[in-house]
Amino acid sequence: MIVGESIILIAQIYGLVGLGVALVFVTIGLGRVELAARGAFLFRLQIIPGIVLLWPIVIVRWVSLERSGEKVMLDKEEKEVAQEQENKS
Repeated sequence: MIVGESIILIAQIYGLVGLGVALVFVTIGLGRVELAARGAFLFRLQIIPGIVLLWPIVIVRWVSLERSGEKVMLDKEEKEVAQEQENKS
């Protein structure tokens, strides 16, 4: 009985940590990591279950993207897109 209760407790803790990571990533990190996800609010709701289950991979990938400087590239792309939209109008 103790083994079963321990497994359930570990799964609950894993799920709660995953939910916390998912909420932080969806609100803060997703727009910083993926340019196309900015403003896509229904997409954010759809990926929450996957982030809850795969939160260790999400954290590793998020940290590596922040450190590698790809964020700077995304910011440059965003500025270029904004300039193109201004030129069209």
